[in-house]
Amino acid sequence: MTLLTTLLGTAEIGRGRVRTYNLASTVPAACHLVGVCGLFAAGSLTPTSCFLSALTGQLLCAGVLLIATTTRVHDDGERVSPRTFGSFALRAYLPNLIHYGMLRLDVPVIQLLAGATAVAMYAVALPVAEAMFLLPTAVALVMFPAVTSGAVDARAAARIARTVFAAAAVSAAMVAAAAPILIPAVYGRPYSGAVQVIWAMLPGLVLFSMGRSLQAYLAATDLLRPVIVATVIAGMVNVALLAVLTPRCAAVGAGVADSAGYLVFAVLIGRGVRWGVRAGQHPPARPATESGQPAPARRPVGRLVAKWGGDRRQTVYPRYVRSMMFRRTPLVAAGLVIAAGVGYLAMAYGPAVSLVSAAVGLAVVVVACLLIPDAGLYVFAAAIPLSQSDIGTSLISPRRLAALMLVCLLGRVVSGAGIAWPKLIGALITVGTVAYMAAASAVVGDTRLQGTGNWQYLLLTCAPLLLVPLIAPPGPALDRALTVFCCGSVILAVIEIAQAGSIFAMKADLTPADTAVLAITQEGTANHNAVGALLVMATAVLIRRCSAARGRLTRLATAAAVVVLALGVAYSLSRAAYLAGIAMIALYAARRSLRGALALGAGAACMLPLLPAAIAARFDSILGGAPDANSAVRLDLWSSALRMFEAHPAFGVGYLNFAAQLPAYYQATGDYEVMFLQFPLLEFAHNTYLTVLSQTGLVGALGVGALALLGGRRAWRAIRSGDPAGEAALLAMVGAGVCSLFGEVLLVPPLLAALMLIILAAKPVPVGPSRGSESAPAPVPESAPLRASAPVLASEPAPVAS
Repeated sequence: MTLLTTLLGTAEIGRGRVRTYNLASTVPAACHLVGVCGLFAAGSLTPTSCFLSALTGQLLCAGVLLIATTTRVHDDGERVSPRTFGSFALRAYLPNLIHYGMLRLDVPVIQLLAGATAVAMYAVALPVAEAMFLLPTAVALVMFPAVTSGAVDARAAARIARTVFAAAAVSAAMVAAAAPILIPAVYGRPYSGAVQVIWAMLPGLVLFSMGRSLQAYLAATDLLRPVIVATVIAGMVNVALLAVLTPRCAAVGAGVADSAGYLVFAVLIGRGVRWGVRAGQHPPARPATESGQPAPARRPVGRLVAKWGGDRRQTVYPRYVRSMMFRRTPLVAAGLVIAAGVGYLAMAYGPAVSLVSAAVGLAVVVVACLLIPDAGLYVFAAAIPLSQSDIGTSLISPRRLAALMLVCLLGRVVSGAGIAWPKLIGALITVGTVAYMAAASAVVGDTRLQGTGNWQYLLLTCAPLLLVPLIAPPGPALDRALTVFCCGSVILAVIEIAQAGSIFAMKADLTPADTAVLAITQEGTANHNAVGALLVMATAVLIRRCSAARGRLTRLATAAAVVVLALGVAYSLSRAAYLAGIAMIALYAARRSLRGALALGAGAACMLPLLPAAIAARFDSILGGAPDANSAVRLDLWSSALRMFEAHPAFGVGYLNFAAQLPAYYQATGDYEVMFLQFPLLEFAHNTYLTVLSQTGLVGALGVGALALLGGRRAWRAIRSGDPAGEAALLAMVGAGVCSLFGEVLLVPPLLAALMLIILAAKPVPVGPSRGSESAPAPVPESAPLRASAPVLASEPAPVAS
């Protein structure tokens, strides 16, 4: 709402209706004052009611400004698309939000690091600091439309900034002199410590006043990158100093950190606008030509500077500075250094700083995803294998994964890349299937803990189906993201090999079968079936890239990664992953020559005797012998799911309602004790296809089947067009499909997201006419981007894994 009123207010100033803007700006304050007084008189004054009163004022202000926009005072200018306007608005407003957050977000951090007393001192100083924002904010509102119209050029902007600096310095001197008298008089002697906090903030606030005016000039000329970069660096400096100084100096340390952050911002903005001052030094236009005709109108300096800056944006800073500030790798490295430093402080200062370090790390990741092109997609790809490690299981929850996808989506909008809209048919099938299952879950399913319905869990699990196609269009960026995913999977495989190998070595006195069971049931270990399925999908990507790799070193590294992933699948002890790997390799070999298939089979046969006995025992349990208790329970769950489907064929029993209905349909046929089964924990049938049938019925099964067919069609068309990613997608779908026969691996959001990335990487370019055809396919213009195809899935709807 604040963003909307800011944009509308700026537009009113640009129309010359400053009085309208001033009157509308008084509405929020008046409504808030009247509301607070009324609530106090009624005896209902609470923090929530105060916030609602302020929100009411903001809504009324926005309404007044929206009504004012209907009255035109000038002819309409050139139309701007909503996408262009929205991207500019977000990029222009983001630095202001960070500037405000550098003050307000300090409060919870100070509470964690220094306690409530320091928060009280800082809270008293906070209104004074915010009052210093009023002058530069007002000047910026007036400058913006003046710069866009050409009335204010770079030199005039510099003069305005110097004037604001002088006025802010005079105001700061008056505040510094009056604070020791007014603060004790208004708040009392116990709050005298806030005076030092104010003194610590004032230097940075004075410099920020000048930088805020220069920021308005750069924003009006559409040179927002220096502003965003300066803001991000200033925010990092502020956060780092906040974590270091607050535990030692309490609220005064927080004030110093704020001042230092604003100082860095002002310096970087000053360097960024310095070239604009030089660009504004143009010779005056002649009043008339020699023939007496009036001289052509001089181009507005604002537009000239905007074009000059757009062509030479990287000359804003010196070469050694822009080499660090305008490339992705140094920015990411800076973020990692900040995160590592905060992590060290967390170990040095204890649990309180650990919470701050987590918040700082999250903030760095979010800012990087928003500002660095495609960084969000790379972080998302790295988070998928991390989520299946022992550490990442609790770190990356389905909610956080969905939040990361939303950040990636917002990052594409901010960077101007736009949303990768899928094809209509695929979008309709995806949205329709998810909407049906969510509606059926809301009607049929029971409400779970904390008042959260089953349909909300369903939406979290289906989030990759809905969001991944919007953030991952096929192209080089997605290919690099899959490389990141595969590298993370290789690291995960190494961890699995080390952990399982240590258990095999320590438990040598047990039988191989018991050792394998102990390894997969260790407390704190990740789900071995999910890990195995993830490694199978990563193997599908690399095994196809290995044959298409260029260069001996690249092919050797890819082959080594495939071997590590294959060993990781073996050490995952997932029998479903074993069968999926065999099926995937058989399909891969069937598309090659017989000699290659024999060589591949011989290499696999030579590796089998080298594997530990526990892994061989898991293979033996697949090939023959009586089924163990787990297998017997799984078979009975399958038959129970079929009986549920027979009783509810159309709509099923409802998502996550399987456990509640299971006692009425369960029939034990194996040699085990039914009394030891915990029916409330058996939410699925340990078979994705039967889970879909029993919980969503034929309607849900048809929707999921349509998604699987779309995925297979996309992969096959990519194969026919010669894209190696098409075969990788087909292999991954086969592997995930086999794993789904023995579990619900695709009901785990990270695994579903991984499969979506692999399928979307396939580029289904239409096959051209045959060689003898007379006509040739029409060339595609370079400026026409390829649209991403429909979102697809190999075999899955979705609920959230427990």
